[in-house]
Amino acid sequence: MIVDPPTSPLSSQLAASGSRVAPRAPAAPRRSLQGAAWFRVLGLAFFVAFFVAVAAGLAGCGHKIGDACTNSADCDPSGGNRTCDLAQPGGYCIIEGCDARSCPDDSVCMRFFPEPPLLDPTKVCDPVAACNMPVSGQCCDVDEQCLTDAKNPGQGTCVRTSLEKRACVQSCGSDGDCRGGYVCRAAGTCGTLALILDPNGKPKFCAPMPSAADGSLSLCAH
Repeated sequence: MIVDPPTSPLSSQLAASGSRVAPRAPAAPRRSLQGAAWFRVLGLAFFVAFFVAVAAGLAGCGHKIGDACTNSADCDPSGGNRTCDLAQPGGYCIIEGCDARSCPDDSVCMRFFPEPPLLDPTKVCDPVAACNMPVSGQCCDVDEQCLTDAKNPGQGTCVRTSLEKRACVQSCGSDGDCRGGYVCRAAGTCGTLALILDPNGKPKFCAPMPSAADGSLSLCAH
């Protein structure tokens, strides 16, 4: 005997009344709210990372050592250690207080001493002498440095080391490496000494072009 499958009361009622049951429409797929939220978070994170990267790139677009400047922000927009030396023609981007390892590429740490003592004939010394104690006319006192006098080749002048200033300046190989108004000068002239790791190194740096008006042309040959 064949048994009909059971029917629900609602189905029986609809069948008795001659009504047909409309087929149920397939449910529309529901978008995952959790997935959408994740997409929004990832999009926001990407935008923030992109903005930070662009801002960092713009902040790092400061001038190089030796470039012209009108203030320190020109040299280092991020407020770092590069400053503008306005005492140099057109301004000069430098890093003060350097040592033999701290200067960036294409620059060198120079020790600058006041030039007037170089003209004092009472502080004569021998720049190439091997000194371990003060000797009049040859070796300076322990707190002094013997600097070559460009006006008198082979002769030096003692200058107090407490007067020195240090700065990273643009290194060069020839005048063509320097900007207009500047020349490539050898370290050891015009009251300068290079602070480098190689004892036999002979670096050069971009310095203002000597001027006959202030007498530096005869003193600072390059």
